Amino acid sequence: MTPLKKVNYLDLMEDVKKVKKPFSRENFTSNLKPEFGVGTFAWYDSGSGIATSTTNLKFTKDTIATLSSNVAGAVLIFNLENETTHFYKDGKSYTVKKDEYYLGFSSDNFAVDIMFKKDKHYCTLNVGIKEALFLELTHNLVNLNEKMKEANKKGYSILTGGKVDPEQNEILKFFKNKDLNEFLLTDLHLESKTINLIEYTIKKIVSNINATYNIDKTIINSLEKAKELITNSYYENLTIKEIAYKSAINECYLKKDFKRYFGMTVYEMLQKRRLTVAKKLLQEELSVKEVCSKVGYKHVGNFSKIFQEHFNISPSKYKKQFS
Repeated sequence: MTPLKKVNYLDLMEDVKKVKKPFSRENFTSNLKPEFGVGTFAWYDSGSGIATSTTNLKFTKDTIATLSSNVAGAVLIFNLENETTHFYKDGKSYTVKKDEYYLGFSSDNFAVDIMFKKDKHYCTLNVGIKEALFLELTHNLVNLNEKMKEANKKGYSILTGGKVDPEQNEILKFFKNKDLNEFLLTDLHLESKTINLIEYTIKKIVSNINATYNIDKTIINSLEKAKELITNSYYENLTIKEIAYKSAINECYLKKDFKRYFGMTVYEMLQKRRLTVAKKLLQEELSVKEVCSKVGYKHVGNFSKIFQEHFNISPSKYKKQFS
C-alpha cells in the first residue's frame, strides 16, 4: 500500500476571507479545497491572547494534514463528530472520540499530523490560549506548570478531559450552528461564550484532578484560608509557621498539600501576589522604594532583582513607562 502523502494543514483551504478589526481582532473563513472534499474552516482571534477555530469537514480521500505552530500555549479541543487521531514527532499518538474533549499544551516548535479518513465527517472546536495568559488564569487551580514544562521540552503535552457534558454541549451548540460568514464580524457574544467555555471546562478538569488527590475536606478548608491570608496580608512578614497557625493546619501538611492543591508553594504564591500588587502600584505616584516597602520587601535591591526575573524588566524602567 502506497504511504499517504502529508499535506500542510493550510494547503487544505481555499477562498480565504479575512477581516481585521480594531484592537488586533482578526478573523478568517475558508472552504476545504474540492480536491480533498467539502467543508469549512473559521478562525477568530479576540486580540486578547485567545483564539477560537472551528472545522466542519468531510473528505473524499484519506488525508494526513500537518499542523504546526510557533506560539506556546494551551488549547482546549472539543471533538463533535468522528474520532480523530493525532500523531506526534516522538512517535506517540492520541485519539479523541466523538463528544470528547481534552486539554493540550504546545511549545513554540509544535507540529502534529492529523489523520482524516475518506467519507468521514469531522467537526471540532479549538480554543487556543497563549502560555502567559493560560498560566495566569490557572495558577491558583492546579499545578499545570509541569505540563507546560513537558510541552516546552518535547513539543507537546496532553491532559485528558473526558466526555462533553450537557452544560458544555449547550455552549458548543452556539459555535456549531453559527453561520460561517458571522465569524468575519467582531462578535462580543462569541467572545463571552468562549470565555464561559474556557472557565467551565478548566474548572471541571481541575476538579477531576483534585479529586484524585484525596485531600481531606478539613485540610482543603485550611488551605483556602492560607490562600486568603496570603491574598489579603501579603505585605506582612508572613512565615510558614504563622500561616499554618492562622489557617489551623499542621506545618507539614501546609507545605505538602498547598503545592498539590494550588500548583505552587506557599512562598511562590506569596511572591506572585506581592509582584502583582507591586506592578499596579508602580503605575501610581510612588517611588520604587515606597512600593518595595508596601508589598512586604525589606530591601530594594532584592525586590528589584525578583521583579526583573519575573517580568523581564526592572521596576524603575517599568515605572518610567507611566511617568
